[in-house]
Amino acid sequence: MDFKPIIDTAVDSARFRIDDCIDFEDYLEPTQSRECSIIKQKLSAKEYKAFRRSIIRNSFLIEPVNDEVTSTKVEAHWSQRLEGDVRYSSYETCVEIFNKLLNTIANLSVEDFNMLKEFFNNTVVPYEMPVDYIDRFASPIHTAQNVDLFLTDEIKDCITMRRFIRDTRRNPASEVFQTILADKIKVKTYLTDRALTGDYKTNREKRWEAHPNSVQYALRRNCMKIETKLLLQIATFEGCDVGLVHNLQHDGLLSDPFEYCKCPITGDNIQYAEFADDALHPTHGKSKFQVGHLNPLKALDTDGANGHTADNISWISENGNRIQGSLSIDEVDALLRRIYHNRPELHE
Repeated sequence: MDFKPIIDTAVDSARFRIDDCIDFEDYLEPTQSRECSIIKQKLSAKEYKAFRRSIIRNSFLIEPVNDEVTSTKVEAHWSQRLEGDVRYSSYETCVEIFNKLLNTIANLSVEDFNMLKEFFNNTVVPYEMPVDYIDRFASPIHTAQNVDLFLTDEIKDCITMRRFIRDTRRNPASEVFQTILADKIKVKTYLTDRALTGDYKTNREKRWEAHPNSVQYALRRNCMKIETKLLLQIATFEGCDVGLVHNLQHDGLLSDPFEYCKCPITGDNIQYAEFADDALHPTHGKSKFQVGHLNPLKALDTDGANGHTADNISWISENGNRIQGSLSIDEVDALLRRIYHNRPELHE
């Protein structure tokens, strides 16, 4: 498969377009051609185009932050900019990844293949497919031995949740959920925060494409777990539509019974009506609710308590966010106890 000149030309153009490098069928070896035909027969024309975009994007391309740390730029994994970086990968290695993914997808069970189709019809991140690294700290990271297709129960829950929130018949609050997913959840879950200092500068990279030693890094499947958690938390805000809640419980996505979601800092129940109004009628530069890490991020997180994980993230109220600042939950608790101790007038 000698598709490298096509990819290089697309990447080097003034304006990158993924569609300039997805017509790979004529470059395939016979085995890969047969596998591609199997996949094509099971997809609609729209889904097959999404598949071609996704497999090229996840096999050959990366979107690292530029040298000025102002935005990201699509590059091939063999870009000169990545030489000496664990994310560097030769064209030949990328072909091995492509072939592995093609073979895996062609041999999926009917159930798993149908779930993959749901990805192509319910994307949040461009050219999305549940392709992820097995080991964050593998060096190099982008190899056929370290890349796989993940269709675990948690991944399936994420796609089921996306499909549910877009179903206006079963979700009367579809507009609220879709708005918040496309904006705040997408950005906070999948893209790195702005970090202009330190060894690993970043600015809105895909978290699994940031440098693995960065505190902002997260595996794609962990990001998807965060998305599911944040969406389900909204359903547990006080005053959320009863029918929506019942449907989520019926589908096994939400526990029955459940406790109202509280701001982890103030302990107040988060009010759905106030949240929905803030989502649908935002004020520029101001928000009454934030997505925040409970503990500051650490690169060598081992138990999920200090990483970009579902266990370390939650909706936080405006007051809670103001109080917490850059503190951990334990540090906030210690501060509040000290204030209470030092202010006897608060004891009444």
